[in-house]
Amino acid sequence: MSIEFLPKEILKKNLYLILLLLSANILGLISKYYFDHDTVYGLIALFDFNTEKNIPTLYSSIALIIASTLLWSIALTHKNLKSSYIMWAGLSLIFLFLSIDEIASIHERFGKPTRETFKTSGLLFYAWIIPYGIGLIGFIIAYSKFLFELPKNTMILFLVSGFTFIAGAIGFEMLGGRQAELYGTSNILYSFYYTCEESLEMIGIAIFIYTLLSYMVNQFESIKITISNK
Repeated sequence: MSIEFLPKEILKKNLYLILLLLSANILGLISKYYFDHDTVYGLIALFDFNTEKNIPTLYSSIALIIASTLLWSIALTHKNLKSSYIMWAGLSLIFLFLSIDEIASIHERFGKPTRETFKTSGLLFYAWIIPYGIGLIGFIIAYSKFLFELPKNTMILFLVSGFTFIAGAIGFEMLGGRQAELYGTSNILYSFYYTCEESLEMIGIAIFIYTLLSYMVNQFESIKITISNK
């Protein structure tokens, strides 16, 4: 049995899922702020973008695992072809960590001690941004040569997906942190910030998965999974 993947179809399905999750989150916010219904039999928390261990978190974690698996497959293929593969394998491990972080919220554990150490506030109220930002700078330096050696279309899509993800994960997180410090988290503007944050993260990963699938098709001609008892 062979399973065929079409990059554009996978992207469309991912975007449809993200749209459904976004719609459910928005409906929950409308119910909470305009109709004073905070739970609706637990459905609001189940789809709230600011709540951990729910359906949006599961989707994001699975998407990151898929990206990690695709990166590992690319690394193995390049290794078999006797071409450079270490950077691809490194990316795979990074995305595996991001998937674990999505479920376990590892980054949030850095927030309080970093804030207390550096006395951060305002845009850096969520102080985990500092160590992760330093890590991001190191990543950009380490992978800049690798990025510019990619095929042009792949490089552009890498940049687009990365910028989209970072704009959400760090950009809107910083805005949300300032809002949380000044006015708390129970207000519409804070909800808008975290909705934008999570949406951009999911869209960024969807574009990245499309990029990896397109790269595999262009470089290796096809993508097939064969299941056999041999």
